[in-house]
Parts: sequence; C-alpha cells; structure tokens
Amino acid sequence: MLTQQHTMPSPSRVLDGLPTLQTPDPHEAQERISKLFCEHTLSPLSGRGNVKLNLRSSGSGFGVHLLDYGTAVRINPDALKTFYMVQVPLSGSAQLRTPGSSVESTPNTASIPPIDQDFSMTWQAGTPQLIVTAPRDLLNDAASALFGAQLEAPLQLANSMNMTTVQGQSFMRAVFEYHDLVNGTAAAPTPYAKRLQQEMVLARWLLAVKSNFSTTLSQWETPLEEARNSALVLEFSALLEHHSGENLGVADLAEALGVSIRTLQVALAKELGSTPSRMLREARLRRAHAMLTEADARVDSVTSIAERCGFGHLGRFAQAYRRHFGFAPSDTLRGISAN
Repeated sequence: MLTQQHTMPSPSRVLDGLPTLQTPDPHEAQERISKLFCEHTLSPLSGRGNVKLNLRSSGSGFGVHLLDYGTAVRINPDALKTFYMVQVPLSGSAQLRTPGSSVESTPNTASIPPIDQDFSMTWQAGTPQLIVTAPRDLLNDAASALFGAQLEAPLQLANSMNMTTVQGQSFMRAVFEYHDLVNGTAAAPTPYAKRLQQEMVLARWLLAVKSNFSTTLSQWETPLEEARNSALVLEFSALLEHHSGENLGVADLAEALGVSIRTLQVALAKELGSTPSRMLREARLRRAHAMLTEADARVDSVTSIAERCGFGHLGRFAQAYRRHFGFAPSDTLRGISAN
C-alpha cells in the first residue's frame, strides 16, 4: 500500500501487483507505449541505442502507470486528442517542450503535456515516472461539475503542477488511494468504489493546476448570503440522510442541488468546517454500521459490506470506521459493540 509522504515512493512499489513489461529493444518499447498512450517516435540517447524499459499499467482510459526507459530518451509524440496526462518523476528529471514553453520536471514539479498541440520530451537516465491519464470527456465533465460552468472552449491545463503545495500533495494522496484500488493485490474494486476514487483524483487534479477556468476563482471569494448558505447545507445534509443507501458521488449530490461542487465546498466549509467528500464518507460509514448491525455473521462479512458501501480498501475502511465509531467493524458484525 502506498501512503502519502513528502518523498516519492520507490518505483518497485508502484503497481507491484501488476505484470511488468520489460524490453531492451527501443522499437518494441515504442510500439507498446504507442498502443497504450499515443503514436510517437522514441530515440535513445545512449551510445548503444538500447533502452531498459519497465512498464506497469492499470489499463487504458483512466489509469495509473509506471514508465521507466532506464536510459536517456527523446520522445516526439503526436498531439494528444483524447486524453490528458500528468507525469510525476519519482526521481531524476525530464523536460517537456512546447512551441511556447519549456518545463523542467522533477519529483517536485509534474509535467502536463498539452492538448491539441505539438510537444516533445526528453527523459534523463534514472527518471521513472508515475503517470496518471484521464479521458478528455471525463476531465471536461469533472471541470464543469467542479466549477459550475460549461466549457466555452476546450479545457486547457497549465503544463506543470507544483507537487509541494497543499493542492499538489492532495492530488498525490488521491492518486495513491486510487493506486491501491487497482494494484491487483486484492479483489477487484466495485464500480462504485472505483468511481468515487476517480472523482476524487479528477477534482484534486483540477484544483492543483491552473487552467482556462482559473478566472472563476474570484467567484469563490464571494461569500454566499447567510440564508442561502444555511439552506444549501441543510439540503445537502437531508440528501445524505435520505439517499445514503444509493451509490451517489459528490458530483451527483451537487447536481441534484443545482450548484457546483466548489459552491458546495464553500458552503460546508463556512457552516460546518467540513467538505462534501468527508460528509459523504461519514454517511457511507453510517450506512456500513447499520448494515453490519443487522447482518448475520454466518453469511455476511465486513469485506462484502464495505464494498457495497463504496469502500474499496478494507484496511482504510477499518481505520476510518474505528476512528468514527470507536470500535472495529468486526466487533459490530459480531454484536459485541454498542449500537
């Protein structure tokens, strides 16, 4: 299990439950990477012209990947059309170049290749990268839900993300949690658990990087009227109370209330000092507690109930449950804790 930390995890621990593709052949490396990401040319910069490719991937579309060429390489991809990506060096450095900018990428600075524009990259030797990809439509929809506006132009992200900020660290924490869902060391997560964590990664990605939505940030500083603020919090609380048994995410709840996720975040922070995702998690914990209380330990398990409530990682569920209720979920199932 990866945990949030100031230093990046060892490459050997990233997706270590999934198969590793290894090859010294640059042509095979180019072919396999092209199929996973996009067409490109790969030019090793070492004298021998070989690579030491190590690739592990959770799959195409929304995914987490470990990519290490093992030597210095130059990469010239086709312009990205269908997906966005964040590239975080776990060590070493890489350069991202576009016609109008250049980014020096290190463990403190992730690079974000542009959409619909030519770019090139140079990865130095000793630069394994943790890569997060998201389909274009999925990130566009997340931006509309988060900022409460429809895109009038294609979503454009800045070419770098500062990983040392609170927002950058929050993004990485969400990525680590998603990583642990798909790492292949446990049962496959339920679609609900996977969707909740994907939603968290996308929202924290958008909050950690400047975009052509950045002009809306000034709207966040305008306080809601007190009456409207309180009413929104009450409506959100009522939705959680009456629909906690449904597989809802924060975006679903904000849409039902007719507000953006960010407006909901501001209201809850002002009124309760909380966040939509935290309150949703607490509602899911209460739902799990009720189900465990009513369950038959001979036929039900903590794992199955946690999964039905959208918790994809049993260890994290047990920790959160104990913090919230003061005892283990297994105690509730066995009927030896206070209800």
